[in-house]
Amino acid sequence: MFIKTKSRYGFQETVKIIKDFLKEKDVDVFAEIDHRRNAIKVGMDMQNETVLIFGSPSGGTLLMEENPEIGIELPAKLLVYSTNDDVYLLYKNPEELIDTYKIRDYKEVLKKLKVLFDNITNAVS
Repeated sequence: MFIKTKSRYGFQETVKIIKDFLKEKDVDVFAEIDHRRNAIKVGMDMQNETVLIFGSPSGGTLLMEENPEIGIELPAKLLVYSTNDDVYLLYKNPEELIDTYKIRDYKEVLKKLKVLFDNITNAVS
């Protein structure tokens, strides 16, 4: 299940708040994919849409040691997008991965990731 939250800020400010929040928490941002910028490069346009890819190698490694298939879900991804004047955050609930990948030993890692997502959304909603 995806979790969607409306931001009270504009698009650029929302992305900045999230990146600053992750930096403050010492969470690595591995990539930022700007879909609109990529569309413009090929002569197309769309509303703002960016994917932030982030995580903690120590937590992710524990999960992948327990079940290598969870690697398809990692690092964590957060979509920030705009529709007209509204800005939204969308992410996959990491707690659902516990059952999907039969995580038993390190389920706390996924629970902590869910708390991180909650804290991110609280910072902008």
